[in-house]
Amino acid sequence: MDKFIFNENEMSSENETLNGALPRLRTFAEIEAEEGCTTQPAIPQPMDDEKMTDEDILNLWETLRITTKTEVPELEPIIKVSYKEEEQEDHKESEVGIFTRRDIHGIKAKQKAGKTTVLKVILAVLLLGKMFRLTSCLKNPKIFWLDTEQQASDVKQILTDVGKLTGLTDSEIDEHVNLYQLRSRTCKTLLRELIVNVKAHRPDVVFIDGVVEFVESFNDEIMSHDLIKGQKILANDCNCAIINVLHENKSAEDENMRGHLGTMLSQAASTVIQCVKSDSGTITAKNSEARHAPMPEWSVMYDQNGCIVDADEQVRKENYQKQMEKKERQQAEKEERNRERKDAAVQIVRNNGGSMLRKDLKQELKAKLKLGDSSVQEIIRVCLESELKMVDGRICLLPSASQNEPTT
Repeated sequence: MDKFIFNENEMSSENETLNGALPRLRTFAEIEAEEGCTTQPAIPQPMDDEKMTDEDILNLWETLRITTKTEVPELEPIIKVSYKEEEQEDHKESEVGIFTRRDIHGIKAKQKAGKTTVLKVILAVLLLGKMFRLTSCLKNPKIFWLDTEQQASDVKQILTDVGKLTGLTDSEIDEHVNLYQLRSRTCKTLLRELIVNVKAHRPDVVFIDGVVEFVESFNDEIMSHDLIKGQKILANDCNCAIINVLHENKSAEDENMRGHLGTMLSQAASTVIQCVKSDSGTITAKNSEARHAPMPEWSVMYDQNGCIVDADEQVRKENYQKQMEKKERQQAEKEERNRERKDAAVQIVRNNGGSMLRKDLKQELKAKLKLGDSSVQEIIRVCLESELKMVDGRICLLPSASQNEPTT
């Protein structure tokens, strides 16, 4: 569409925006004339809205119509994630593709929950072709990484860590990765700068670590809308995947991405992955939202040497430990519940002078514990093996139970 690149000088016109007219965007013809770009967009481009006649609109919509005979491109994920061995038999496919081209995506996490580590692993997979249970779908990847938050030394450390993770040389990494430190740039120009650079370099994938810096506030509805819309057009026209990183809300119970920007990104994204860090330091990437098949979970951790390693086995151990702890809790609760029920039966017999008919004990237990016949019969059976006994057709207290009678 002609509305593609913001005219920076006109973005401050708040009244126009509030009246329903978005800031004017430069046409592709203007871009080509000013920047020498000759690459044509992937979809038909209309003239400015204010210049379109009814016939122009009708013709435009005809080009955008999808019929049963329309040829559409297949989904092109940049990465595939395979299931764990124990999960394979439960799924028809052995792996799931994520982060498709011509679309936007999201990665969310609480602060310090491992999102940058997950990004490093994804970058390493794209460079190496395969790592852990992740496989790249790109032959000769061209990667953009935009960091809007950290200072230069921290941004460069990303490349150092990826070098250690992959074993690739500096030149091999620099050949495929364009890493930008954009901390000094402002939201007034970042979207335009993104569009110009993506159009010029044509990367396969764009990581935006800190997409919130593209807007005045994550609750700015107008800028959030323009950013998401601009990214969708850009991803489609330049055949790339744009992956936005945004924090979740601060509340431990609220896993939604922050503000109106997070809401719009969640609705528009084809894939949203959530990063979660366990108490042991294991970082798990799990599916949060997916327009197609959900991604299998995968996990990494740092070993004793500070290297990122596969954590599937660690996760198995953690899950097994959680299962055992759950069983122990359930067993303890069951034993406590049975003890309380036995005590109730003994107390009823004690309150009846230490001796009563079985049917009377049964009726009082049912009323007191709100249980059915079979459960009450089981309680009586267990009590007759320990603290009660049958004497002349009556249930009586054993001497030990009589001695344990509480004092008043």
